[in-house]
Amino acid sequence: MLTLTEQAAMAIQEILAESNAGPDGGLRITGTSANGETQLELSLAEAPVEGDEVVQDGGATLFLDEVAAAALQDKTLDVETHGDHFHFSLGDQDGMV
Repeated sequence: MLTLTEQAAMAIQEILAESNAGPDGGLRITGTSANGETQLELSLAEAPVEGDEVVQDGGATLFLDEVAAAALQDKTLDVETHGDHFHFSLGDQDGMV
């Protein structure tokens, strides 16, 4: 299952607090696969869509569609803050983020 660094959880909490996603909202990650590659997209969501995997880690809530859940099952989400925006990155859960 996808895990979050402490910094990523805090960034997601901040994004959700500033959004209109509501108290049950989360960051939704969807995926599409083509030619053996998976493309991921982030968006704000008021609630999970049926079939989404709900990940709650460090006070942050993520909703993963089936493609994203499969692609991220052994990953860790991290973040770097650049002024007023964030850059998310993925690493392996073996500690090599």
